[in-house]
Amino acid sequence: MNQKPLRHVIIGVGAGVLGMHRPALQLETVKVAAASDISAERGQPQAEELGCAFYTDHREMLAEIEADVAVIMTPHPSHAQITIDCLEAGCHVLVEKPMAVHAAEADAMIEAAARAERLLAVNFQQRFRPEVRAARNLIRQGELGAIQRVDATAIWTRTAAYYRSGGWRATWDGEGGGVLLNQAPHDLDLICHLVGMPSRVVAWTRNLLHTIETEDTAHAMLEWPGGALGALHTSTAQAGPQGGFEIVGTGGALQIRPGELAFQRFDTDLREFVVQSEGGFARPQSHPVPVELEAGAGDYVAVYRNLHEAILHGADLMAGGVEGRMSLELANAMIYSSYTRGEVELPLDRQAYAALLQDLQAHRIPRES
Repeated sequence: MNQKPLRHVIIGVGAGVLGMHRPALQLETVKVAAASDISAERGQPQAEELGCAFYTDHREMLAEIEADVAVIMTPHPSHAQITIDCLEAGCHVLVEKPMAVHAAEADAMIEAAARAERLLAVNFQQRFRPEVRAARNLIRQGELGAIQRVDATAIWTRTAAYYRSGGWRATWDGEGGGVLLNQAPHDLDLICHLVGMPSRVVAWTRNLLHTIETEDTAHAMLEWPGGALGALHTSTAQAGPQGGFEIVGTGGALQIRPGELAFQRFDTDLREFVVQSEGGFARPQSHPVPVELEAGAGDYVAVYRNLHEAILHGADLMAGGVEGRMSLELANAMIYSSYTRGEVELPLDRQAYAALLQDLQAHRIPRES
């Protein structure tokens, strides 16, 4: 290719998630120019392996290294400030999920990207799964008619040893939430990506098994502006199938599982059928419709390629800052609903949620169990 590789810097290079980024860092559009980590013990060996300069201060690195893209792998409580630092230094940014701890931080990140005229991408690689792309296309083409119901289950079993492995895990200061901020963001993102942002949430967060500050289980009832209803159940304290999505409309139904997509089309749209049918207990006939899945995978390589195409050729970002904020705001709304024991209208009241989070971090509110 004629285009020079984009110069990348990595912040938080000592993180375990670096291994998932490595295949993407081998792309011809990537040159790793430098890396940073507050721990030289963790970060310097990784930088040496990548063949780049190493810093313990990301600000010093940004001042000395000319970079096109900053990749942020640090724990998410630091995402907002580091992202803003990188944008102000002139870098496009790819930040790990969740993009921040609460929606007000995401707002500031999005505003900083607009001011800097730089791209802000969030690493939601599951949007690139072939079955998710196909499902989104079917929905956008109107194959499901009017969406009526959305059900999602996301089981991410974790052990006590997992939570002991890092003192920051499942704490209000260290993560700002439990399963909703750590394991479930991809599932929340796919709900929003496929059917849009809900307008109202009622949720319950609980600790079923784990002795942690934050929730190990969450259950929510969701409502969309068009009247569709749905539910999400997610947990690190349960076993069984990991789960998936069922989306039902007046024209058909989708079932989405990892690597699988089943589409059942109704012969007559339900809106017409209920008016025209002479049978009081009738339902429209349906039949399965094979759906061809494109080649590819929901991996980090796809995320990097999409970002590079956006930078170099003006392609649309699959998960920009505004899109990335949706799952975070939904997680915040679920936590707020549970602790206030009421319905939450979206957009979420940023000040009210910040006050609740401050109380939780100060342990002025007991955990839910």
